[in-house]
Amino acid sequence: MIVELGLAIAGTYAWNYLNAKDERKLKNKFENIMIKSGVKNREDETFKIFKLEKTSYGYVTYISNTEGLSLEHINSKLNIIEDNLNAIITVEKDRFKDYIKMYIVNRDISTFKYSPIKAKEYELYIGKDYKGQDYLLDVNKDAHILIGGATGTGKTFLLSGILTNLIYNSKEKIEIYLLQIAKSELSAFEDCSCVVNSSFTEQACEKALNSLLETIQDRSSTFRIYGIKNIKQWNKHHTSDYMKRIYVVIEEISFFIHREDLFGKICDISKVGRSVGVHIISCVQRSTATNIPPDLKSQMTRITFRQKSSIDSTNIINTPDAKYLKEMECIVDGNSDYIQIKTAWIDEDYILLNKYVQDIKIPTKEKKQEILKVKKIKDKIIIEEEPEIINVPEEDVTIAECCKSEQLDNHSGIISLEGFKNAKRKG
Repeated sequence: MIVELGLAIAGTYAWNYLNAKDERKLKNKFENIMIKSGVKNREDETFKIFKLEKTSYGYVTYISNTEGLSLEHINSKLNIIEDNLNAIITVEKDRFKDYIKMYIVNRDISTFKYSPIKAKEYELYIGKDYKGQDYLLDVNKDAHILIGGATGTGKTFLLSGILTNLIYNSKEKIEIYLLQIAKSELSAFEDCSCVVNSSFTEQACEKALNSLLETIQDRSSTFRIYGIKNIKQWNKHHTSDYMKRIYVVIEEISFFIHREDLFGKICDISKVGRSVGVHIISCVQRSTATNIPPDLKSQMTRITFRQKSSIDSTNIINTPDAKYLKEMECIVDGNSDYIQIKTAWIDEDYILLNKYVQDIKIPTKEKKQEILKVKKIKDKIIIEEEPEIINVPEEDVTIAECCKSEQLDNHSGIISLEGFKNAKRKG
């Protein structure tokens, strides 16, 4: 018994000693990084860590204020600190506190499968930060979203996860417009009850955009009449006349640029949609200066996955950081955040998403067939549904007196459904 107790005490002492040793090593290394990178005042004093807390993702450290130095001195050396500590670093300071708080994330969070989290109709679920906490964007602050990244990096999966979480939590409080040209990823969501418009041609997209601009105008007029500033204030004071959030989802915004009239309408929505609750969520594959005009870029919170080059990264988030992202990692450059996020894993067949929202379509062997008649009249393409043909026993058919035998003979034994209904009705 005495031997076992002694071993337990020795083990605890050894564990505490090793922990303390690691903490001392980290404190000394941070101080050396500050000194060698030139962060010191005129008396050669620099920042020091005075308190350190171990966490599941790394450490939370507390840094003493140093006269003559500010938070900006640490921010200017973040890349150096991260490279030397092999970690992701974030810092913050409460203006009324006499210390700086620094988070050191030196453990990668493991891959996690998508599952919906509780969120409001104005919150978009992006993923988890490297402290393992769920990360959401509030469209009251970050009104419009642009998702970039090289091919196959996860743009469409993130977009699908955002939509699924919105529909799962708030399908009664939102409306979704799906606008897409030349691709078909968004069609998986077109049967969801809150999807009020699915447009897959330029003509249909133009009609939808015109409708959205009319909605914006109508809501703006209503707000002026009632002295309302924004949709959040309206819904607070008019609970019996709730106004839904509208999400305009554009799979590849660059396809619209060649149509100046369509792209102009998208830009108009980005400028005036926020206060009345109309929000754009879009993807862009190649983030060239041409694909993201400055007037649109300035209105949007940008999210990027890995980019092929520093130039592509800089075009979307103004830094080369996206070139170094790993699989399922993205950077969110928002109005109040610049943060690295890990997104959830989603299978390409959306079976996981369908588990939570059954209206999301998944692959099937059954093929939906439609019989269409296409003809050209005065240079216009007209699509008509073929009349339905049914087999009816002869004894069940009563011929109306008004029908002549020679007219029926012209059908060669076939009668349309409408003709059959008329015959039964008059017979």
